[in-house]
Amino acid sequence: MFLLPHLAFLLILTTTLFETFANLDLATLQLLNGSRATDLDFVLLTLTVTAYGLGAMVPLCLYLAGHFRKIASLKLKAYQYVFAMGLNILFIGLLKYTVDRPRPYVTHDTIEQIAEASSTSFPSGHTAYAFTSAVVLVLMFRNPTLRGLILTWALLVAYSRLALGVHYPSDVLGSMLLGSTAAFLSTYAFRKHREQFYTLLKRGRNLKIVR
Repeated sequence: MFLLPHLAFLLILTTTLFETFANLDLATLQLLNGSRATDLDFVLLTLTVTAYGLGAMVPLCLYLAGHFRKIASLKLKAYQYVFAMGLNILFIGLLKYTVDRPRPYVTHDTIEQIAEASSTSFPSGHTAYAFTSAVVLVLMFRNPTLRGLILTWALLVAYSRLALGVHYPSDVLGSMLLGSTAAFLSTYAFRKHREQFYTLLKRGRNLKIVR
């Protein structure tokens, strides 16, 4: 009996915190969606599509550069990128229909839907793709200008999903973590087994090792 008051207090506190977070989540989305510059909607729509476009172009460019310049490390980076994206797709697939969160414009008529969206709300696939791409490239290359540009791009993609009214801020924040996790796991795996991968790539091929 002594535990009952404590359990009741914990339940009330948890419920209150959850409601506060949900209200803040919605209020932030309403602010970003309602205060956007509508003249720039086309820019936001174009920007949000690049999350998937880069996902296809980057590994292809890395692989072709490695192939024609005969540099094994560039080919390895292409495989590392694809592996990160594969993990990202797996994570999204597991969470999308497990959480099954409705889109904000479905639940709240104060949210204006600008972009097309057919699946559930959590996680944000575009944001997860963008952060997988950005973080894995940041871990691959040390150029500070490149790092700044791709991280800025990923943040803008995340913002576009909010301004376009198709995700909650919590969807986007969760997807940033999801994409970053996929990038770090891929990088860890490829760095740990780097020499074995290089051996496989070099076997029977005239490839240089450029780290």
